[in-house]
Amino acid sequence: MGSGPGGQGPGRNRQHHRLDPAECGEGRPFPQPLTLKDLAMRIRVFAIAVIMATSPAWAEDGRHGHDHGAVGATVDDLIAMAKTMSPEVQISALEAEAALAKVDGAGSLADPKVSWSYEDWNTNRNGGNFPSNPASNTTKKLRISQELPFWGKRDLKREIAETGARKAAILKRQVENELVAKVKVAYAEYHSAHLASDVARDLRSRLDTLARLASARYGQALGKQQDVTRAQVEKSVLETEIVRMDAERRKARVKINRLLARPLDAPLVEAPAPRVLPAMETLDLAALTDRAQSANPEIVAQSAVIDGAEKSRALAEKGWYPDFELTAGAVKRDGEWRGYEAMIAMNVPLQWSLRTSEIGEAKAMAGAARTKRELRALELGNEVADAWISLKSARDVEKLLRESQLPQAEIGFQAAAKGYELGRSDLLDVLQTEQQLWKSNIDLIKVLFEQQMRLADRKS
Repeated sequence: MGSGPGGQGPGRNRQHHRLDPAECGEGRPFPQPLTLKDLAMRIRVFAIAVIMATSPAWAEDGRHGHDHGAVGATVDDLIAMAKTMSPEVQISALEAEAALAKVDGAGSLADPKVSWSYEDWNTNRNGGNFPSNPASNTTKKLRISQELPFWGKRDLKREIAETGARKAAILKRQVENELVAKVKVAYAEYHSAHLASDVARDLRSRLDTLARLASARYGQALGKQQDVTRAQVEKSVLETEIVRMDAERRKARVKINRLLARPLDAPLVEAPAPRVLPAMETLDLAALTDRAQSANPEIVAQSAVIDGAEKSRALAEKGWYPDFELTAGAVKRDGEWRGYEAMIAMNVPLQWSLRTSEIGEAKAMAGAARTKRELRALELGNEVADAWISLKSARDVEKLLRESQLPQAEIGFQAAAKGYELGRSDLLDVLQTEQQLWKSNIDLIKVLFEQQMRLADRKS
């Protein structure tokens, strides 16, 4: 039994002809034997039911009905919820806010300093060490001083802080993009699980009909015991597959709820709508590459790092110029304010190794950021080309499946079912053609899922 992406999804409501239990008994005689004409009519009804059950499983939704309180009718709904509820996005937003708050304080002047001093203390007449009248025998000075960096240094510090804030905002966008890609992939898994489940449940419905048909034929000595057994075995195998698919569906739902910071068992819409795929003609490889490289947060973040490193280098070069300290004060002598004073001081930048090391560090950081940006642009171009080629290949495979393989599998199954109805083929032939139809449907689901994955990888 082939298998594909698992899950549970909306199936189709069908009305099947039901035989009397005596009619479906394995080898038990009928209370009133049927004529060959009546038996042929009943078998024909079963065959018609089998043939009618071959349409695609996802063509209509009649099993789940309305999902009260569920979310996720479209992937855009989930993306909007994820951006507002995800802890990762909230953390990156707070970090960006913290980096932005640093800009206001960067480049500010240092706090001024205030000093109070006593001078010219004379000893008292008794030979003591303290003046007999401090108010009249000491000089008191009140000073206030302010450090002033050399012209341009404060602006550079502010610009460095701005590049840091810009980088933090870019990284926030990168976190959002990664989250969006994860939501798109998880939603594609959820949708594929439902499609595969629909196909499996349709197959089980057809196998139920085939099993009853095989039992009826065997009861009239027109079929084989092996056909009845084989049909039951196929049903058991399929039930196992459905259980596995249900587990895959639940895992996809848990993944989506985790990305949305919701309870893991929170309800989701049971009939998810896939994201609309753009036409291949609109996806120009060169345009996609330029778009990805110009908007990629990692590349833009490295540009911010380069700007910050260049500003740091300029600030380090300005370290060769001195900073100043201005001081102004008032002098109080003999109990009266008798004068004022002013002073200017500056540092002497003699530590050559300190300045050269700071300049060398800034240059190295800028060079490393440029190399990282170029490398990431090259890698991104390769990733876009790989995704574009894979997407085009998946589109070609989808076209072949829809236009050739699936119709041929449908015709083959109908022909085998008709032959089994007329006694011209065995149940094994019907099961083989039905399995080919199942495999073709699963292959189609896989290529649709691959296309969604490729678009999600490119943040489309």
